[in-house]
Amino acid sequence: MSIRPVIAVDGPAAAGKGTLARRLAAHLGLAYLDTGLLYRATGRRVLDSGADPRDPAAAEA
Repeated sequence: MSIRPVIAVDGPAAAGKGTLARRLAAHLGLAYLDTGLLYRATGRRVLDSGADPRDPAAAEA
C-alpha cells in the first residue's frame, strides 16, 4: 500500500492559491480538489432549494 501525500494551500482571497495548487498537483502527479468550488456549489444548491443557508443540516442534505 502506498501513501499519497495531501497538500493544503491556504491564504487570503485572490492570492493565487488555486493557480499554485493546480500547478503543484500537476507537477507532482497528484489529484487536485478545489474545495472552494465545492463550498460555493453547496451554497448555491442550498439557496436554490430555498433552505436556510445558516442551517448546517441543509448543506448536508
